[in-house]
Amino acid sequence: MTSHAVVPEPRPAVSFKNILLATDFSAASEKAFHYAVAIARRHGSRIIFVHVIPPESVAFVPGLPLERQRYQEKRQMESLASRSELNQIPHETIVRAGSVWGVLSGVIHQQEIDLVILATHGRSGLKKLVLGSVAEEVVRRAGCPVLTVGPHIDTTLGTSGKFSRILFATDYHSASAKALDYAVFLANEPETKLILLHVMPPTALPGPGQSFHHEEAIREWQAHVTAANREKLEKLLPPAVRLWAEPEYVVRFDFIADGIVKEAAARKADLIITGAKQPALVKVSAHSLGALSYEVIRRAKCPVLTVSA
Repeated sequence: MTSHAVVPEPRPAVSFKNILLATDFSAASEKAFHYAVAIARRHGSRIIFVHVIPPESVAFVPGLPLERQRYQEKRQMESLASRSELNQIPHETIVRAGSVWGVLSGVIHQQEIDLVILATHGRSGLKKLVLGSVAEEVVRRAGCPVLTVGPHIDTTLGTSGKFSRILFATDYHSASAKALDYAVFLANEPETKLILLHVMPPTALPGPGQSFHHEEAIREWQAHVTAANREKLEKLLPPAVRLWAEPEYVVRFDFIADGIVKEAAARKADLIITGAKQPALVKVSAHSLGALSYEVIRRAKCPVLTVSA
């Protein structure tokens, strides 16, 4: 009898087959709508539009029963789903009452979502996302990438659905490694530039016995660290990866969020991709996210794709 070697299953390719767009029908959500449509059209995706009626919202509309509110918001959702931009794009709508994360987590699991898209108002960062204070929890716990469309974005992706200048910010942790897969996937397009960035915080000391007042020593230390990190960035891309344009490798000394936002603006990036480490406890996610992702999402002038691990 001839034996046959067992061929391992190939690793699933990165894709955006199913997109969840969470909306509250606001102007902020309108921006996110255009991104969802453009991405779906380019990648042949299906869009699931979700609107959540949180329990606290009923309290703000005295005398409006939940069923009446649900009826009105279903009508708004029907209007959204009938827009001409969605021609030939498979889509469906969901309007449910409940906690935002409770509803979204169920849809993410049931519909096998590959990408969640959220819009932010940005009044106080993620704590004022259009979906409420638990939206930060969505970014952390979705289990798939989350594209946040912030308040400072003046232009949308356009009908092509292609990002042309992608800034991948990394601190080399496991979430960054996962995020790199998405950066390569989106950068593997004609006329697309990938910029790999590592920001060194200014609090780092040059070494034992050195002082920031010794300018020559600082310059030497910065040159050494820059060269070492550039080499590290270059090794992140597998040798088999061949992109349309030669990637750029950037090492910057700055506060991390500042450095990412400034570099994205300077290089006219139309997408920032970053990894976010899962906190040990969900309750501490506000603190850990606030150190980096919170500020980047709030201040960026382009969307931010956050990939957690």
